[in-house]
Amino acid sequence: MNRLSSLEEFKDFRQRVLKEKNVIDTKPCLVICAGTGGQASGSNNILRVMKRHILGNNLLNRISIRITGCQGFCEMDPFILVEPGHNLYPKLKMEDVPKVINAAVSGKVVEDLLYREPGKDKCYHQQDDIPFFKKQVRTILGDNEKIDPIRVMDYFEQGGYSALDKVLENLDPEWIIEEVQKSGLRGRGGAGFLTGNKWELAHKSKDNSGQKYIICNADEGDPGAYMDRSLLEGNPHAILEGIIIAGIAIGANKGLIYVRTEYPLAIKHCVIAIRQAQSLGLLGENILGTGIDFDIEIIRGAGAFVCGEETALIKSIEGKIGEPRQRPPYPIEKGIWGHPTCINNVETLANIPVIIDKGAENYIKVGVPGNTGTKIFSLVGKIRNTGLVEVPLGTKLKEVVYDIGGGSSSKSRVKAVQTGGPSGGCIPAHMFDIPIDYDSLRKVGSIMGSGGMIVMDENTCMVDIARYYMKFLKEESCGKCYTCRKGTQRLYEILDDITKGIATLEQIDLLEELAEVVRDTTMCGLGQTASNPVLSTIKYFREEYIEHINNKRCPAGVCRELVGAPCQAACPVGTEAWRYVAHIANGNYEEAYIAIREYNPFPSICARVCDHKCEERCKLGQTGTDPIAIRALKRFVTDNVDASVYKPKRSKEKKTDRVAIIGSGPAGLTAAHNLSLLGYPVTVFEADHHAGGMLNSCIPEYRLPHKVLEKEIDAIFDENVTLKCDTELGKDITVEGLFSDGFKAVFIGIGAQKGKRLHLDGEDSKGVFPSIEFLKAYNQDGEEWAKGRVGVIGGGNSAFDAARTALRQKDVKSVVLLYRRTREEMPAFSEEIDAAIEEGILVETLVTPTKIIRESGNIQGLQCVRNSLGEVDSSGRRRPIPIPGSEYTINLDNLIIAISEQPDTNSINPEGEPEIQLNWDGTLNAEKNTLCCSREGVFAGGDVITGPNTVIDAIAAGKRASVMIDRYIRGEELQQPVQKRTPSVYIPPCTLTEEESEGVCRAEAAKIEVEQRLGSFIEVEKTLVEKQAVNEARRCLRCDLEFTQPKKEAVELVTDEETPI
Repeated sequence: MNRLSSLEEFKDFRQRVLKEKNVIDTKPCLVICAGTGGQASGSNNILRVMKRHILGNNLLNRISIRITGCQGFCEMDPFILVEPGHNLYPKLKMEDVPKVINAAVSGKVVEDLLYREPGKDKCYHQQDDIPFFKKQVRTILGDNEKIDPIRVMDYFEQGGYSALDKVLENLDPEWIIEEVQKSGLRGRGGAGFLTGNKWELAHKSKDNSGQKYIICNADEGDPGAYMDRSLLEGNPHAILEGIIIAGIAIGANKGLIYVRTEYPLAIKHCVIAIRQAQSLGLLGENILGTGIDFDIEIIRGAGAFVCGEETALIKSIEGKIGEPRQRPPYPIEKGIWGHPTCINNVETLANIPVIIDKGAENYIKVGVPGNTGTKIFSLVGKIRNTGLVEVPLGTKLKEVVYDIGGGSSSKSRVKAVQTGGPSGGCIPAHMFDIPIDYDSLRKVGSIMGSGGMIVMDENTCMVDIARYYMKFLKEESCGKCYTCRKGTQRLYEILDDITKGIATLEQIDLLEELAEVVRDTTMCGLGQTASNPVLSTIKYFREEYIEHINNKRCPAGVCRELVGAPCQAACPVGTEAWRYVAHIANGNYEEAYIAIREYNPFPSICARVCDHKCEERCKLGQTGTDPIAIRALKRFVTDNVDASVYKPKRSKEKKTDRVAIIGSGPAGLTAAHNLSLLGYPVTVFEADHHAGGMLNSCIPEYRLPHKVLEKEIDAIFDENVTLKCDTELGKDITVEGLFSDGFKAVFIGIGAQKGKRLHLDGEDSKGVFPSIEFLKAYNQDGEEWAKGRVGVIGGGNSAFDAARTALRQKDVKSVVLLYRRTREEMPAFSEEIDAAIEEGILVETLVTPTKIIRESGNIQGLQCVRNSLGEVDSSGRRRPIPIPGSEYTINLDNLIIAISEQPDTNSINPEGEPEIQLNWDGTLNAEKNTLCCSREGVFAGGDVITGPNTVIDAIAAGKRASVMIDRYIRGEELQQPVQKRTPSVYIPPCTLTEEESEGVCRAEAAKIEVEQRLGSFIEVEKTLVEKQAVNEARRCLRCDLEFTQPKKEAVELVTDEETPI
């Protein structure tokens, strides 16, 4: 490559390259990412197959290859982008490569391999239509896919060095600075200082030697951030052009790229780019005959986080220990070896050629006033589409998380986003409406940083996150400032104590106070922002701190010292799921039943209808495979072991204080059972004819057979527990009346048995029923209300129970279920949705009813409108938006409304009696931990205080209520210290052999055939067979073994005389 000696030669060279580029090349081009992330994902293997296939089939003249740096869509690596159609083939396997090449050569696409959104059938033919790319403005990052980073000609073909051409033609540093100032460009490295102002100060700064430096800070220390690395790997000449222009603007004669040694590919591409620029005459002495001397050198850093701070970085370059120094003097006055030094980060310098080439007037059209241009973010964590995202500053955070990122990568909802790296703050999901800019992020307790953006879901513990970052920061602190050195260490120690459950509530205040001291008294940016993770998590997630301290519980199931086995920690009643799974693996089924029954008086019921929170927290499920089928294993045990093997422990002390329980649902019966074991005489009052509450009245027999239900309910009633049915609160009894009758305490557990209304015209028509009333009529009295064409509105278990029950009634012809969002947002169990579809129920999503059509008082049909998904609401779900003109009508004979339930609390406060406080939504107001109501001696639990909830949560409320009632009657303090509960019983592991583990996947219980289900209420799901159950149990990772050890055998002592020589 000949060295260019004048500006005219440079212009001619550029024009020649651009002219050659404009010659139409009809050959398709295969573009493959071979950046660090792409190579780690296997792109080199894909590349080898591409080359082999092209050479082996003589396709060199029919297709070309371009090897690029990171293109941003890292989640889909390794992928091929085919030009000119921009067809994206993600996560390619080597055997698929020939199909892609052959299709590209023949001008076709391989439909089966094109990009599809996860969980959706729609395929995208063009990259720009993919949601990940659609809302991005890829001003800086967009060139990466168009350029082979080791081919300088590719950069010239994209208009590269045109900004330098303009600068060299004018050679007016003040014009350059003015243009950058007009652009409003703020430093992309963290603080957001105006780049033009910094350059102006640097330009004016002089020293006697005339030496000045411009430094490109590529020391990217934030965990999970790789924006700068990707720019250096993928488009190094853009950075060099920015450095050269910056050097000319401030009068520097030396440029340095400070990059950490852990970036070998970035260093390699930069070295090549510098050599290419030198050989062209763009670097070195007398650049292009302009009289400007300027060269660039690469300095490899050791990777210390604190060296991202500019004065520490300078010390590192000088060969000294990288620690900050007091300012002033600032580096622009006294930097490397005492000479004026200007420091900008990689992304800032990548913006310079764009500003100079397009003009500041065009640049400021992107972004918002005060925050112009785009910003690249490293989007990682619990997000569906990880990668590099470039958006205009001012874009709302929720657009990045949900529209571009695709939302949570798991079934759990997004909980928070952490921006700005270890020194940034955590922003809760309900605040995602904020614009992403320097000022807005600072206001909510975070920072922009270099652009790290970590998404967290509900399985993330915010206390643990703060502890993790504080551990990182204390280790990276240089130690020069006492408050930073000791303050970060003490902050970490307190956070560590909280995660272990050994801290006190007062330490939360201490954390805040200490964090503010560290922030206000340290010298450099590390110490000044180190407090952000602590202060932001306390501000927005204080409840989690309190849960760790007061209840010795980590809601996310993360903190090891509190969680023990995640399955046990997730269970509301604390069942040692790991224990009975281990017993099953060892063939000890009776011990397994005892382990279940110790914590739960309704094991067979929960084996059928529990929402299995334990499986959601199962560690095996977080490794990329399916979690243990814990509920199915429970069913195997409860169906095969006689309940009599469990002998409950009863108090020998007989109590005389009587307790009244209002409601015989799972909460009331659990409280009655536990109080009976403590020796209290208990009377259970039930408004219906039978005990069981919603278990009896609303769960169909094909899910929960009556004989199973009755057997476990009957076991509750012993010599201490009396049942009084057909006794209604507010009519036959009152709370005050019960106290007058001598009851010492009253527990209210009446559930949520009142269906919510749609508030549509015609809702009072004949043939329109609330799901609860419809299910009760059949389950309790055998009445078949449904006939003909039946519609069901709702997406929860109650809606599907109503739909499947209606389908089984003899006069029903068809059933359609309507839900206003998509299946993904349905709260019903996925197995219930699948079963309903198998049975022939039509499930229509994205539909909202607008009017009930009736004639002569009878329902005739339902008018509906179709929806599209709009913006994400506060629940983390996309809001359904009606589509104008999509109205249609369904002809119906019956309509069942199952949108939700609420407790009927009108009967709790009759006239003339002291009022028991209610909440705004009609639920009872009870203290969260003690379950105490506003009237002394009254406790409440279950759906009556939470609204519609699960069976296992109601059982947990009953257990807690029994403890609190016992303490109340004894006159003890209700709030008592909670003890940590981690596995303590050692059970020998019994795992699958290598042969057994081959092909083994999560056990699925068989179901009866669809033909048998229709017109019948036979239980649909069968029990696992023994081999299935044992193999499934042996898949368990046995988290308990981290905490338990086998008993050591006694060692026989040997006397000296007996010791062998």
